[in-house]
Amino acid sequence: MKKNMFYILISILLMIVISVTSCSKETETEPTSGADVGNSQAAADVGSVKRIAVILDPVGVNPFLTQVVDKIAEIREAGTYPMEYTIVECTDSAAWAENVRASVEEGYNLILAVGWQGADPISQVAAMFPDKADYAIIDTIANNENVTSYVFKPQEAAYLIGIVAGSVSRDLGKPDGPFCGVHANPGQGGFEWQYGYIEGIKSVNPNVTNDDFIFNYTKSYTDAPLAKELALQQAAQGCVFINAASAVADQGTFEAALEKGFYTSGQDADQTRPDNPYIITTQVKYTGVVTEMILKDFFGEGLPKTVISLGLKEGVVGATYITDDGVNPRNSEILTDEIVKTAREAAEKIKNGEIVLNVPLQEDYMKQK
Repeated sequence: MKKNMFYILISILLMIVISVTSCSKETETEPTSGADVGNSQAAADVGSVKRIAVILDPVGVNPFLTQVVDKIAEIREAGTYPMEYTIVECTDSAAWAENVRASVEEGYNLILAVGWQGADPISQVAAMFPDKADYAIIDTIANNENVTSYVFKPQEAAYLIGIVAGSVSRDLGKPDGPFCGVHANPGQGGFEWQYGYIEGIKSVNPNVTNDDFIFNYTKSYTDAPLAKELALQQAAQGCVFINAASAVADQGTFEAALEKGFYTSGQDADQTRPDNPYIITTQVKYTGVVTEMILKDFFGEGLPKTVISLGLKEGVVGATYITDDGVNPRNSEILTDEIVKTAREAAEKIKNGEIVLNVPLQEDYMKQK
């Protein structure tokens, strides 16, 4: 009798364990963050919910990245699509390669890389596993026909900043410059920003030559102290407008502007602020808008396997107070109605094809006057 009771108790305990275990699997509804893709949303029902891995550099306060994270969170919260997602931050190139591959192996339906660092890893994985996921990348071209590349035309927005720079310099008594910029990277890869800026200034004053420009480079997106040092050097050479184009490092240029009184512009998302009247506009790049486009394509007719170039006409680049309203009141004493009108007219000409900005080779262009 005691032996029978013992077996009965064991059977009851086993039934309880099985019941608890079967009830512990549930679809994760909140986004996760971190490099361990393998433990993210493993219980998602891939039959009804699409799982998305967003792979990028550490987000921090970089507006280029925060726009992506905020937009996908907004879309998920709104319930626009049946989706779950994970934000995966990569600290180095090895982490990029590991995380892209891990995302595929864990059954994510869409792998979205943000930034040029993802080009090689996503191309390699898409070549090995072309049918296991859909692949997309923002802001660079991946060398693989299975990856949809969404790229910007920053030269179009930079042209508008150039109009502002040339006009402000003219109004402050320096129509012939020098015209300055603290940018992130030298070489052809960063020349789109430089080229558009130069052409915009030349549209204000055709007598300006390439010798009237001073560019220095942080070679970093985060080195604000170096950006400040370079901006102070340029201000000492007589620049009254310095184009800031080094992402988070632009904060150093902004500090220098506040100290020395030259005017400047930001990047990616509206950087104007009430406590610094010298930041008079921003060259915006709406990565959040592109993220929304990608999800619409993915959940609609599917990602087009091609390179998609986006500019002013598509509403994904522009300039604060010209193509977009500013968060703060415009410094209309410096960025006057006349300047805004001129820049807006140029923006319309770019949209309708009257002004075409095809970026040439830097070496050939800079040899010209």
